Amino acid sequence: MADKQAVTELLNHAGVAYDVGDSDFLIGMFAPDNPVFGMTIAGGDPITFEGSEAIAGLFSGAMEEQTDQRRHVVTNLYFENETEDSITAISYLVLITVENGQLSVLSSGVYTDDCVRVGSDWKIQKRFLALDLPY
Repeated sequence: MADKQAVTELLNHAGVAYDVGDSDFLIGMFAPDNPVFGMTIAGGDPITFEGSEAIAGLFSGAMEEQTDQRRHVVTNLYFENETEDSITAISYLVLITVENGQLSVLSSGVYTDDCVRVGSDWKIQKRFLALDLPY
């Protein structure tokens, strides 16, 4: 069966990597072949980033615009569709921001991550984020 602990660590590390600007980890957490990151914001139209370059552009563009310190809190994780080489992880995101001495919840949402085994590692093949509010 899938290594749920390894997948849990991957998703938790992803949140921290974004918060500290570790773009190498963020790109490396995706499977090398045809990764996809899709999202909706507040029930709007889906936005899809296909391939490593497009996903890297999403991350770098978002990070460049930020003036605050973000904290991505990944919680309520559970799994579906488990096989030896793939698993779907579903979790909540609580996005906290700190700016000018003020802490607030910026948004929340639900991640759906289709993860696959790549060699001895687990990677995200397809990530979908349904955000409740704009970020």
